[in-house]
Amino acid sequence: MKEIYILGAKINDVSLNEAMEKIANFLLSGQKSYVTTPNPEICLISYKDKKFRRIIQNSFLAIPDGSGLKFGARILGDQLNNKTTGADLSQKILELAEHNNYSILLLGGKQEVGERAKNLIKQKFPNLKIDYLNGGDFDSQGNSTSPNPIDQINSINPVIIFVCLGAPKQEYFMSANLDKLNAKLMLGLGGTIDFLAGQIPRAPENIRKYDLEWLWRGFKEPWRWKRIINAVIVFPTICLYWKFGNLFFYRGNVAGFIISQNKQIFIAEHTKDKTWKLPQGGSKNAKSRADLEDAILREMKEELGNDKFEIIKMLKNCYKYKWSKNVINTDKYKGQKQTLFLLKFLGQDSDIILDKHEHTEWQWINKNDILEKADPIRRKIIKIGLEKFKDYL
Repeated sequence: MKEIYILGAKINDVSLNEAMEKIANFLLSGQKSYVTTPNPEICLISYKDKKFRRIIQNSFLAIPDGSGLKFGARILGDQLNNKTTGADLSQKILELAEHNNYSILLLGGKQEVGERAKNLIKQKFPNLKIDYLNGGDFDSQGNSTSPNPIDQINSINPVIIFVCLGAPKQEYFMSANLDKLNAKLMLGLGGTIDFLAGQIPRAPENIRKYDLEWLWRGFKEPWRWKRIINAVIVFPTICLYWKFGNLFFYRGNVAGFIISQNKQIFIAEHTKDKTWKLPQGGSKNAKSRADLEDAILREMKEELGNDKFEIIKMLKNCYKYKWSKNVINTDKYKGQKQTLFLLKFLGQDSDIILDKHEHTEWQWINKNDILEKADPIRRKIIKIGLEKFKDYL
């Protein structure tokens, strides 16, 4: 299955039939995951929001939804052959669910729209078990005002959930609640619930054939023009900027050389590539020493779950390296320039609570053993720390 990246968002270049085959097999596997439907708007969110970008990258399947993605892929030097709308995908999944006796829950959208969608689906698929839940108001991080939305969903016990909250709410919701829900598969389908409810007619076949459904929706829903401008003007412009950044710019980064009371060094295993490294994070907007100090303490708080660190020394922009080709696809910079901080850990081991999106394991390690443990590309910054901070080790 071909996989490309547009503004850091993963896109699986699959047709509707290929996507359905993979979804059908996944539902038989006993695993749980979620499906995203990236379009130019979602790619723009991915460009700005690293955490959101990671959520898209971690999806079981990222189905291309938007003709503008093909143009964006060409700008970035790749090729995308397929496009599948959420409306088409949802219809095929409804067919699959009825045939295999999978129950479905529609989540989100206005109450009257959701109820109408449920009733129309029931008319078309009379043997399908289908439910609707509004779920309350959701914030940008996918958190609901409803007291117990997860308990409500699990009491309905669907196999599949159509999460129709719009981006980025639905993606944050799916990622945060995957392990809490009994459902096997969630799909972020945004405004598809309006199609399912008959609120918005599909564009005529000849318009869809020439990838002009976005123009049709613009005339049917004038409020969408701001989003359409983002898709047809802002999106390709940012794709060009991404391509330019991959050629010339290095991202600012802060890394923590953390020592314990007995002078061991902290090292953690990265969740995605399973390599061992110093905890680190972006500092692209940091200009002064105070900004850099704020950045390292913020990253430690986010990645290690506490703020019990004392800053001892700082080595500004002491190391610079280029990304590998795979990383360039998922980041808008050529590589990183790193500022290294010597930090003394003042807490207890029990205070360390890893962000599992960043790290899976951690340990204290002796200075003589750390280079052998660390990923080769990360050894240079560790060597700098061992040399420059040797008086503290």
